[in-house]
Amino acid sequence: MAEVIMPRMGDAMDEGKIVQWLKQVGDTVKADDPIAEIETDKSNVEVPADADGVIQSLAFQVGDSVPVGVVIAVIGDGSATVTPDAKPAPKAEPAEEAPAPTPVSVPTPAANNNGSAPAAAVPSAAPKAAPAAVGTAKDFKPYDSFVGLFPENLGGSASLIGAPIVVEGQSQASNERVKATPVARAMAQANNVDLAALRGTGPDGAVGKADVEAALAGGSPASPAPAAVPAPSATPAAPSATAPAIAEGDEVQEYNAMRRTIAKRLTESKQNIPHFYVTAEIDIEAMFALREQVNSSAGETATKISVNDFLVKAVAVALGENPVVNSQFLDNKRIIKKAINIGIAVSIDDGLIVPVVKGCESKSIRAIAKEARPLIEKARAGKLKPEDYTGGTFTISNMGSLTPDVENFAAIINPGEAAILAVSSIRTVPAVVGDAIVPRKRMKVTLCADHRVMDGAAGALFLQSLKRAIENPLHILA
Repeated sequence: MAEVIMPRMGDAMDEGKIVQWLKQVGDTVKADDPIAEIETDKSNVEVPADADGVIQSLAFQVGDSVPVGVVIAVIGDGSATVTPDAKPAPKAEPAEEAPAPTPVSVPTPAANNNGSAPAAAVPSAAPKAAPAAVGTAKDFKPYDSFVGLFPENLGGSASLIGAPIVVEGQSQASNERVKATPVARAMAQANNVDLAALRGTGPDGAVGKADVEAALAGGSPASPAPAAVPAPSATPAAPSATAPAIAEGDEVQEYNAMRRTIAKRLTESKQNIPHFYVTAEIDIEAMFALREQVNSSAGETATKISVNDFLVKAVAVALGENPVVNSQFLDNKRIIKKAINIGIAVSIDDGLIVPVVKGCESKSIRAIAKEARPLIEKARAGKLKPEDYTGGTFTISNMGSLTPDVENFAAIINPGEAAILAVSSIRTVPAVVGDAIVPRKRMKVTLCADHRVMDGAAGALFLQSLKRAIENPLHILA
């Protein structure tokens, strides 16, 4: 018998959403046959079967969000139906609302109001005790995956294995009665947060993971403190800023996995990385002329070279001359990367994804173009694989390719890298050339850099190298 788990498709992924089941209970599958399509923070991917056999159980419904590492299906020989231990029977709503547990003296699941056992207590073929309504962390099979999800809260260890899930000072019954998602409930239990004290922002007022994270970030108490009687004051009290008011007619849009990841990771980047910015204006007349010449001389079947391809190669040359920019901050150390792997920020519907062209230091412009084009197409189609968007050492965000009206902007560093280049629109501006003022095509670029890794002088030297490479493009046409 084999268990299929929710895979981790990238370091930032902590849960995936079931988009569709490609196989149903009773279907025969071979190893590597796709059985489900899931939505991750980057793209939609197929989850394959790990073994030959028959689908005996599907633990979740379409639309359910599942933490990484949790069993989503069981493959067996078709002799019996098995309910995975990692998750109670599928439910229609992502939030759950359970009755208060009944005290028990032995590890036996509490009965529901109708006297029947809860879905999680369906006995499996193996002789295993079902988890109690109030049990221990070792009774909860996907616990290890939650340790991985919240290392900053659990210390990154399994020290809580075997300890009661109900922690001192927290009302288990109170938390059980509150409507909340499974991830939020597990996170609240691990951090002594009373769900009843939180305002749920999910469907039907359900408490979600973001609500618990907000409470932890704000230092909210585990249970609501008694309201204090305000002292008389002549000055009216300022309105609370803890939650924005939602007026009648406002549209509330739920974030998908990608949007939630963007919000989380870029907030962490801006809060934890001391950004500084250096801007330069670059003349691209020579690069434009050379690009036209190269594309016109190539055959009809040859890959055309874009401005972005020139930028990627020019950045690779500049990084080779300034390796400190192609680095990473880690534990008060600077890790200078040997390979130059350049990410290209691609705007998609309500999101942003960064496919990576690897080994740019040794690739020609045409080779970069041949690799970048299909990566960008896969990004827009939501078909990127983890190896397509991981391993980057530097990122280019070219907003000028979207509109001609961006004069200048700054970007936020992709966590795990030391810098990002913000590229603005190509604009025709009056410029002094020799003794004359003439119209020239120019663009502004801004290096957004991690001050823990480099200082302003290093950023200026990088832009100097980049400007030289772009304004003398024959040197990079290899």
